[in-house]
Amino acid sequence: MIDVKKLIEDQLKNTRLEILVFGPAVDPPSSDPYVASFQTKRNDIKKKLIDEGHSASFGEDLVDPSLPPQLSDPLVQEIAAMRAADLIIVLVGSPGAVTEATTITHHRDLCGKAAFFCFEDHQGGLVVQHLQHMAAHGATCRLVSLGDVQACHLTAIILEKVQAIQIGKAFLF
Repeated sequence: MIDVKKLIEDQLKNTRLEILVFGPAVDPPSSDPYVASFQTKRNDIKKKLIDEGHSASFGEDLVDPSLPPQLSDPLVQEIAAMRAADLIIVLVGSPGAVTEATTITHHRDLCGKAAFFCFEDHQGGLVVQHLQHMAAHGATCRLVSLGDVQACHLTAIILEKVQAIQIGKAFLF
């Protein structure tokens, strides 16, 4: 008899995602509690995704300084990596992450892969409002509290998103 549960579990086990995790640089630690919480959470998310069997990277880890000068722009290299990724997670809490988020919103093909996480305290700001409007192009923007980030609720939210994409990749696309 066909065991559908086992078939699904095996297919999911063999379907791994390429995931980029953008956000505040993890070093040096910030004295700002919001930035510091995203720094810590960024490391935790990457580790958890790798533990789950996925390929997870920070954008800055992929930059190749040996490329010729016309390709040495780190943002150009990050865009190339974004196009190859299945999911792009952006913890919007630093100027670099805002730049990466803005770059994503200028590329329709990247919007559908993007999950933005912003602090609810910033919901009235231009960046958050813009990212929320990108839902029209497939992006998601979720507001989180400092407590949610510190209590690991953000990791659980991301793992749910990863599983949904993994199911889609395994069975639908």
